[in-house]
Amino acid sequence: MSQNYPRMSSSPITSIGVLYTEKSLKCELYFNDPYGKQSFEYKETRKRNDFLKNFVGDLEEIINNQKSLVDSLKIKYSGLEENYKKEKLDPVINQIFKCLESRKERLQVKRLLIDAVDMSQAMTVVKLLDPLVLKKVEFGFENRDEEIDLEDALALVDWNEGQRMKLVFKLHTMRPEYLESVKKFLLHRTTFTEIFVYYKNCVHDNVSLKTIIDLSMQHETPGSTEKFIKFRLSHRRLLSTGLVKLTLSNDLSAKVLGNPLIMKRVIRSLGFWNVQRLRKTSRGIRDCVDFLKPVTHIDEYTVYFSSDIHPSAYIETGCYSSRSWLYGKHETSEDRNELCQKAQDQVLNDFDVNLRYQNTCLEELKFIFSYIDTLQKEEPSIEKFERVNQLTIQFLEKLKEILSARSQLLKVKVLELLCCTDDNLMKILPYLDPKCLKKIELIDPRAEYERLGDDRVKYPESMLKPFVLDEICQLEQWKSATELEIRSQPISTSIQKMNITHFSKIWIEVDTISSEDVLYLKEHLLLSTSFQRFIIDFKNTTIDYETLHGLIGPPHRIFTETSRIWFFQMEVNNQFLEVTLDRRWLDFDLADYIRQ
Repeated sequence: MSQNYPRMSSSPITSIGVLYTEKSLKCELYFNDPYGKQSFEYKETRKRNDFLKNFVGDLEEIINNQKSLVDSLKIKYSGLEENYKKEKLDPVINQIFKCLESRKERLQVKRLLIDAVDMSQAMTVVKLLDPLVLKKVEFGFENRDEEIDLEDALALVDWNEGQRMKLVFKLHTMRPEYLESVKKFLLHRTTFTEIFVYYKNCVHDNVSLKTIIDLSMQHETPGSTEKFIKFRLSHRRLLSTGLVKLTLSNDLSAKVLGNPLIMKRVIRSLGFWNVQRLRKTSRGIRDCVDFLKPVTHIDEYTVYFSSDIHPSAYIETGCYSSRSWLYGKHETSEDRNELCQKAQDQVLNDFDVNLRYQNTCLEELKFIFSYIDTLQKEEPSIEKFERVNQLTIQFLEKLKEILSARSQLLKVKVLELLCCTDDNLMKILPYLDPKCLKKIELIDPRAEYERLGDDRVKYPESMLKPFVLDEICQLEQWKSATELEIRSQPISTSIQKMNITHFSKIWIEVDTISSEDVLYLKEHLLLSTSFQRFIIDFKNTTIDYETLHGLIGPPHRIFTETSRIWFFQMEVNNQFLEVTLDRRWLDFDLADYIRQ
């Protein structure tokens, strides 16, 4: 062995690096402490063959004597970016190939980083390593702009004997055909855990790359000096829509999953999100899934119209599993109304598909129609408010069609509508299952904009109208609910015609309240077994205290001229009905004792 090589036979080598430049060959060896790092180098002489022969002789002895696992084997060249020639690198790789081939057993290497003439040559080196140990392969072609056949690396699939590894490609220029090749690697999730593609140049931006490959991927952050795209083939992502489309591009696979007997078994093992992804892969599979009518178990469903062209949705399916997404991100048009209609149609289609086979009770169904992001862009005019109000009406009319076409009423425990009116409520409430509905919460536009606290967005006085419950309060859904909260313009319907005494909790504002209304509520609530609290704000009053005292008795205490309190023994338990009347509100509550 050459004197250039410092023999370290007493300590196992943990990493080997073969570094090649135009004028030299260098080998770096890393040992377990205390030996650290050693290296030897041969520089080119007039007798090039001797230069390479001597280096390879030392390297061969190192490789043949290596008995333990090598953490990394690095075969890299540098300085050839401008004048790369195949003949400069080819002899080196061929000699390393012969060194590995001369071993009686395959060299155990955990990570391989290799620069080769082409992928076929790199694979000859890979195949001389132990497949049971190799966990990462990095193929480097970044120093020259030549076409590389990435698909030669698919030989890893059969070679690696069922082991999984990380795969890295380093390229000079990203081309669309490379992305098409990467798609084929993504089919082999049992072989690859992650796939990275690093590149120096690309004719496309990240958005275009994602469009070309049509798969979920990660990429570098803006301003990063290193460009890359990354695909994770972890089990959580195995059924991403694009990947399933890719997997099912084979007609036979699609036909198999189009069989209801097979699909039924598949669906049993999938959660809600994966079933929805599966539906999007092909028409045959979608028809098969819909034929089987898989039952969904969604807990919460919320639709936000904070923007007219970019609504969003949120779904929670229990066990801390939830998703939110934005609509219309990739839609483009100079016609804003066209974008609005497309976004609405997408929201409605998803709502229909996601809840079509829901037979369990939704804990909460929520719609928000504030369009606050759209209105905040400039001081809104009455025309802009009228426009978004019309958008809400259009959406709810279409939603009514979906709900009315269901084979059974939608089961919802809590219905919450923000920036809605009494007319809007009638588009949804009649189509909910009264046996499930427990709470109705509604905030009208003016109250919602006040709650949001933006002084620039004030609902026009001319668009305000009284809140009318005459028709709503006759619905079975209304009569079955137990909690009611309406923050709106004063309700014009008379308290005695509202059908509200069956509720346990109420918070509303009415236009007018009378002494007879107070008596009516007191007599009914004393007999209620479910009552908890009623808060009723009022705009006007016809209450005459002398008349009221004659109807329900003198107050327990008078605080001021407009504030007093009563206590009445409940007829169904040992508690007391506490009635507080103030200048602008009436409060019915339960008390365990009479407060002095």
